[in-house]
Amino acid sequence: MGVRLIILDDDPVYRMGVRAAAETDGTITVLAEAGLPDRLPGAAPDGLSQFLARADVVLVGGTGPARLARTVRMLRSSPEWSGRLRTGGAARVLVAATDSSTPAVLSMVRSGAMGYVMKSVSARTLLRTVHLLAEGGAAFGAGVAEGLWGGIGMLPQLPSRLAFPTLTDREREILELLALGWEIKRIARRLVLAEKTVRNHITGLFRKLGVPDRNAAIVRARAAGIGAEQKAAEV
Repeated sequence: MGVRLIILDDDPVYRMGVRAAAETDGTITVLAEAGLPDRLPGAAPDGLSQFLARADVVLVGGTGPARLARTVRMLRSSPEWSGRLRTGGAARVLVAATDSSTPAVLSMVRSGAMGYVMKSVSARTLLRTVHLLAEGGAAFGAGVAEGLWGGIGMLPQLPSRLAFPTLTDREREILELLALGWEIKRIARRLVLAEKTVRNHITGLFRKLGVPDRNAAIVRARAAGIGAEQKAAEV
């Protein structure tokens, strides 16, 4: 099965270009395209509900970081998205923007985006990034990743209870250790748990965070200031 894509951008010329590139790719199907929606969180934009339930990737493009972040949050708070998130099958958001500054990138990661590229990237790079997200990866384009990790290191610590309120105490504890770079075996020793139990908790927190893997979970955690500067005692 190919990749199912939704394109959201106020610029019809950009949307047209992405659609044309997707059609030449041959493995990407554009389910829908529209301008950036303007609806209250918790409700899918008009006409997009049926497509959010099927999409693999949602491309959100634009120029204003605040509006882009608001769009990402709105999509992720929709009933269609939440329903798929519970089963681990939610679409992933790729942001295409004109601002590569650290604050702009961090705001998208905090909102739940799993990828960020500049709108000026080539069609080939954009489609490769779409495929990467569809396969469960996270991607930050050239000129973006360096600022992202540098900014994360300067973030104030935010209690994980506030950053990720749906996690259990044990899941939060494990996420904090993952963000410090700890391996499963070390986490199990520290928490006096079986490695299988730790893996089960990790699977649960991945599902709640809407991330596909450890690296993506660490990105979300560090974007919230968790594990960025913590010093853990050796076991």
